[in-house]
Formats: sequence, C-alpha cells, structure tokens
Amino acid sequence: MADACCTLHEAANRLPKFQHGYSTEDLLRNGIYIVFEKGETAHDNHRIVRVGTHTGQNNLGKRIYEHLYKSNKDRSIFRKHIGRCLLAEDPFLEQWNLDATTKVNRIRYKDIINFERQEEVEKEVTQYIADNFSFVVFEVGDKDARLDVEAALLSTITACRVCSPSKNWLGLQHQNPRIRQGLWNIQGLNKRILSTNEMNSLIEQYF
Repeated sequence: MADACCTLHEAANRLPKFQHGYSTEDLLRNGIYIVFEKGETAHDNHRIVRVGTHTGQNNLGKRIYEHLYKSNKDRSIFRKHIGRCLLAEDPFLEQWNLDATTKVNRIRYKDIINFERQEEVEKEVTQYIADNFSFVVFEVGDKDARLDVEAALLSTITACRVCSPSKNWLGLQHQNPRIRQGLWNIQGLNKRILSTNEMNSLIEQYF
C-alpha cells in the first residue's frame, strides 16, 4: 500500500498549490481537493492530511471556502475538528461540540453557548488554516465518481504505514483516535484500497 500512497503523494505534490488569498476563479467547478499542512511530510513530499469533495454540482469552490475561511464550524466538520484540537484542554470544547445549525438548536442553545467566545475560536481556526494549510484540486465531474475517488484515496492513505503524523501535529490533540492516525477525516477511511496499478490509472484519468 505504501507504493500506491507514494505514487499519490508524488502526483498530488506536482499539482498547482493554492494557499490563503487564492482566487476562486482559478478553481475547478467539480472535483476533489487534497490538503497539505505545514511541517507534515511523507514519501519525501508534503504529507496529505485531508481529502475532500462536494455533492452539489459546480460547488467545489464554495465547499472549499466553507471549510477554510467561512467562520461557521457547523457548516464544516473540518473546521470543527481543528477547533476541537485547539480547545483540547479548554472547557469551552463542550460548547464548541454543540451544533447550532438549525433554528431550533439556535433557540435551544442560545443561553448555553457563549457565542462571543465561539466567534473568537472561529477566528483562531481561520488563522491556523491560513498559516498552515495549502491545497490542490483535480477535476472529477460526476458526483458518484467523486465520492468513490475520495473514499479510495482516503482508504489507501489510511492503510499506508509510512504516512504518520509528526510529533507536533495539531491533530494529535483530537479526542477521536481516527483523527490521531494522521488525517483530518473520520469517514470513508475503510473502503477499497487501491493497488499501485490502480492508483496510476486513477492519476492518468483525473490528474
């Protein structure tokens, strides 16, 4: 599995990287995004720390914006995970974990959640993302294909024993052991693992 994962890392690291301040006009409309994090390496390259996609057509740019820069952790599990790590020793973590997406929950939690403190943490999350993350994208037009490719990449990375987080990786502060394995993902980690030949075919088709 390490060879297939190495092949993926080499191909992904060759793609144009986007960082904080990127132009949404430069992004594809449909596809997969792969995230790298400062200080994380694997296979002599920047280590992949997250793989993601979107379900709505022509929605890739919007989804990436929600994850990286929109101050609303209830619309982005990625942001929620980072906040959980930043708050690992903070009692506010209990409030951060509450989901106030719906109007019903906003009313339910209005006297429970300190929304001023939550906004402060949202800013900390955004700053951490801006300072530490870059990403690449590649086009996958069909929704079902996107979901299949996402799961295959995540599962192949998870199975790779070479891809391990550094001792200072923020994700090690997370409460869920699946995050502590090295990816800012929890779902889709145990699907079909690609062989090196299959990975090469996927890269040839989509990259």
